[in-house]
Amino acid sequence: MKYIKKYKVIIIALLICLLLPVTITFSRYLYTKVLDYILESNNFFFNSDKLTSNNKIYEINNWSGTDPFTIDFELNNRKNNLLYSNSDIEYSLDVECANETICSITNETGVIYKNQNSVLYSLTINPTRVFNANEVVTVKVNAKSLSPYIKKLAATFRIKVGVQGLSHEIKDTENQAYFMFNITNTRQSYFARNAFGNYNVGDEIISDDYLALSDADKANFSSARITLSFDPSKVILDTTSNITEKSTKLYTTVDNVSYISSITFDIDAVSSTAIRFYKKDPKQNYTYPIINNTSIINFSAI
Repeated sequence: MKYIKKYKVIIIALLICLLLPVTITFSRYLYTKVLDYILESNNFFFNSDKLTSNNKIYEINNWSGTDPFTIDFELNNRKNNLLYSNSDIEYSLDVECANETICSITNETGVIYKNQNSVLYSLTINPTRVFNANEVVTVKVNAKSLSPYIKKLAATFRIKVGVQGLSHEIKDTENQAYFMFNITNTRQSYFARNAFGNYNVGDEIISDDYLALSDADKANFSSARITLSFDPSKVILDTTSNITEKSTKLYTTVDNVSYISSITFDIDAVSSTAIRFYKKDPKQNYTYPIINNTSIINFSAI
């Protein structure tokens, strides 16, 4: 009998261990919801387009690892387009910056005035060394209202290096017919894409050596070779772009019509490129990263 009691105690202890984290998490969630309800009942709204009460985590996978990375966000005093706080909100803001990086805003304080509605911020993360592919830096932004009530917001950004020296983004808004796919290349060297003379495929040369080549030899090099693939039932490439003319293309048939579904093209060192895509559904917002964790355009590069 005493063995049965002993096992009961062990089982109960195990159940407590298993349920305790769930209970704590739920309690925190419930506490946050109750607090928000109390504050909102007093016409107090302290919110953000990216920071949340439960510290939302963003996964970003398109950093070059060499150039600064910028995150735009806002703090505001509204619940929606109709409900706003009826008093000024004093707040503090700080950034927990990752090792081997420097963040441009820390320990900021300010006021959201009741007739102002929002304050915009651009957080820039500058690397102090070159980060390699797949390395990750983690940056956390904390905001806290100081008066007339206290409320905390936070967001954590996990920024991963995709292809070293290359970054890409999508700039888009709802109810816009198109978006721009922007590529930035901070590489300062070129790679042989074809074997010729004394060069083998993959050989790397600096920009000065590249500029000294003849036009015919330059055609065998590029700083980066980019491939973009996409679903033409959702987005359509603007074929008037110069990039389109110089690219290798793959096609897909949608509703008996042939559309470009992939392009591969070369770009120069230390350059940027903007490519327009038209949206089948203008109501969609394909902004990447931050708003969308995955891009509607698949990006790869060598």
